Amino acid sequence: MTAVRIDAVDFTTRAVAMRLPFRFGSVTMRSATEAHCTVTVVIDGRAVEGRSAQLMVPRWFDKRAEMSGEDTVAELEDSVRTACAAAPGMTGPAIAITRDLRAEVEARVAAGTPRLAAGFGPALVEMALIDAICRSADVPFWTAARGDLFGLAADAPRDLSRERILATLARIGPPQSVKLRHTVGFDSPLTDGELDGDGPDDGLPVSLASAIEAYGFTAFKIKLKGDPDADIARLAAIAPVIAARPELSVTLDANEQYGSSDAFLAFLGALSRSEAASPIHEALRFVEQPFDRAAALAGPLPAGISVPLVIDESDDHEAAFAEALRLGWSGTSIKSCKGVLRALLNRARADASGAILSGEDLTCQPGLCWQQDTSMAAACGVQDLERNGHHFAGGMQGAPDTEIADRMVAHPDIYRSVNGRPALRIEGGEVAIGSLDRPGFGGT
Repeated sequence: MTAVRIDAVDFTTRAVAMRLPFRFGSVTMRSATEAHCTVTVVIDGRAVEGRSAQLMVPRWFDKRAEMSGEDTVAELEDSVRTACAAAPGMTGPAIAITRDLRAEVEARVAAGTPRLAAGFGPALVEMALIDAICRSADVPFWTAARGDLFGLAADAPRDLSRERILATLARIGPPQSVKLRHTVGFDSPLTDGELDGDGPDDGLPVSLASAIEAYGFTAFKIKLKGDPDADIARLAAIAPVIAARPELSVTLDANEQYGSSDAFLAFLGALSRSEAASPIHEALRFVEQPFDRAAALAGPLPAGISVPLVIDESDDHEAAFAEALRLGWSGTSIKSCKGVLRALLNRARADASGAILSGEDLTCQPGLCWQQDTSMAAACGVQDLERNGHHFAGGMQGAPDTEIADRMVAHPDIYRSVNGRPALRIEGGEVAIGSLDRPGFGGT
């Protein structure tokens, strides 16, 4: 366990124009802002710097009807600004600092701010803190996590024993490769025949069929709309495009769009009866967050649900996964924007219960954000990892040419050049990530 004192925290932003419009829930995203954080800490009398990055996505962290997309991004930036102001002077192991910082930011931000949004700034600072600790010890993230340099076992939550946490951390090994789960937005073109000629001319695939041909995907995450008839029709249209993939694996994400259990049960019933969508039904592993976060953990899951359900937006505090398991949910998602140390604790919970731990991506574009989130997911041993930032957001937008060149050289297994721009090196639906096995968080 490493004791730390935070001396200074700062952040900058980069504009990101989406390569393709990305539809999730009720939002179609065409641009976003990426926050970059730098933290200076003192460890054993020596100053060390750490960095992190996360995309500030509109109307996911906060979906209140009265909030515009611009309002929700401003709310995230306020969380970052508040966390950067509150963190200097905090001391202790990383897990204690993170908990203190979350509580402080929740107390300072505007009344009514959802916990998921309030936690964004602390998560960004936590990631930079982890990077600094890894750099100080001159070890990669997986080694620091396995050695519990972040203090998880010494300050275990009530539902986990010290021994359970240490046993989970001991299983973490070096990063080797990740299997990608390709995201299909509700409005994403399925074949090249659907393109209207306005897509990017950047040498990369646009449609689902062309992405499968180029990258060899066998795992898919399909976005739902919350309308049973529309969702079944969409799945029926997608099914023939992916049905022939070997060892087909599918997850569905409703993004809180099903307003009632009756509507969701109607959807599941229709899916089980649909001959056109049967390849998806047969390959379905779980459905992500069908119900609004405010109601999802208010009581046990409704009877009659025939597929595993995992929380995502409901995972807005450290005990959320434990609460979900008690109420009948089958798992949770991990995202670095919700907390890297929370993800490690949730792996321990999944190991103890046999629950699902899924790796989900909120458009992490290639670069520092992608590398850190992927390092976390690999350490948590997820089966496959949703990676949609490379497809929808492009690669390293806003980064100076020197940073792009340095990453291309340092991570030739992860990146390749396409028409002079960085892109992921995906082969057989996987990305080799051995180059992340270097000091720092994300192999930076």
